[in-house]
Amino acid sequence: MIVCLTATLLSCGTSDSTESETAPTEQSTEQSTEAVTTIPPAEPGNTEPDPVADAALLFPDRFPIAFMINNVAAARPQSGLSKAKLIYQLMTEGTTTRLLLLTDSEDGVVGPVRSARPAYLDLVAQHRAFYCYAGNWRVIEDSPHVNEIRILDALKGDYSIFYRTDHRVAPHNLYIKLENAYARAEKKFGSISPDEPVQGLRVRNQFAKPGIGERVTEIHYHYSQLKESFKYDAEKQVYHKYNNDVLLVDEQTGQALEVANIIVLYRPHSLMPNGVHNKINWVDEAEATYLTAARKYTIDWEKTSRTDPIVYYLDGRELILNPGLTWVIVVDDSALKSVEYR
Repeated sequence: MIVCLTATLLSCGTSDSTESETAPTEQSTEQSTEAVTTIPPAEPGNTEPDPVADAALLFPDRFPIAFMINNVAAARPQSGLSKAKLIYQLMTEGTTTRLLLLTDSEDGVVGPVRSARPAYLDLVAQHRAFYCYAGNWRVIEDSPHVNEIRILDALKGDYSIFYRTDHRVAPHNLYIKLENAYARAEKKFGSISPDEPVQGLRVRNQFAKPGIGERVTEIHYHYSQLKESFKYDAEKQVYHKYNNDVLLVDEQTGQALEVANIIVLYRPHSLMPNGVHNKINWVDEAEATYLTAARKYTIDWEKTSRTDPIVYYLDGRELILNPGLTWVIVVDDSALKSVEYR
């Protein structure tokens, strides 16, 4: 069994550079054809005088696990999206994107899992996360983070905690259970609970508008031919994600993904020495865009070192997120030009 699994996993590191987004194969759900909800003007209240006092760290009790998740049409819908607290979407090579899904949930299924990429390593390090992926250890070995990132690699000793499904073909069918991932992390690295809380993003205890902002109920963007969007659901006070107008659901639950916060973060992209993988310098400071509660805000951010967390600011104060999933859209020059707010 181990031989078979290892053999099939080899495809995770060998076919990635040719992977591209083609016409979607998902079946549209009933909700995907619904008209955009007309939302009555909202009052600008609910601004709190001291939001930091009503905030908790995103990962207070356990080190999160950062999963490298496949994001091509053949891999959607993915499993574990509803377990995530934070998702980064960015390009791996060419215009292909993958998701870095961070969670500290105790159980659930996550996948499909794919191989490591260099542009994600600063993000893994800043959250002090266990990095769960399938192959391409060399990009970590050659990085400044080689002694900092704790790995759960399907091709480097951890294959027994992964499994293949038969409803998809390799390399789009590699999954893992959260309870098994945390058990292996504890066995390999000791305690899965930090001595001090993992610093980084903070979340409000209750939903609130952080200010008046500009009324925006939709964001549309694309990296490739795939047209992506988020649309606001006023009743639930969340955004739903669409790929070519197909509603994104969690594969395990069949329920629409609910996103409370969206951040659009521009970073210049270049190529690694291999001429294939994207390279991103995260140590910087600049402006970004924040969406929540059908409002759009211009925010500032800074990251002072490879391992320090990105800190976001709104009107000079630390940004406190609304409770729920945060999705960070990382765009290059080309993708930035495609972003449209409605």
